Amino acid sequence: MDHVKATEADLEYLRDDPPYPEKAACIIKCLLEKVGIVKNNRYSKAGFMTTVTPLVFKNKKKLEHMKTVSENCDKEVNHSTETPCQLGNEITACIFKYAPELHLKA
Repeated sequence: MDHVKATEADLEYLRDDPPYPEKAACIIKCLLEKVGIVKNNRYSKAGFMTTVTPLVFKNKKKLEHMKTVSENCDKEVNHSTETPCQLGNEITACIFKYAPELHLKA
């Protein structure tokens, strides 16, 4: 938040569906980097699986679903975005498309 001078109000956008405004997209990209879903400014399907596996490992059907999500997003995420932070929008839009249960909605 400090890096892009975001405010608490910028966080409120994250309750909605992407695309997010630039500051909110930067926050999401930063969070995705911290958990390993973004590595070297690219979507990481291995990072996605490492992040979600503890949530679903006891349910084989959900685990297979998340593998499908990771593969789909690996194919669909556009890495040629206008700004580096737009990658946050690209990844969250893809994840929510295939796994809406992971949405941050309150």
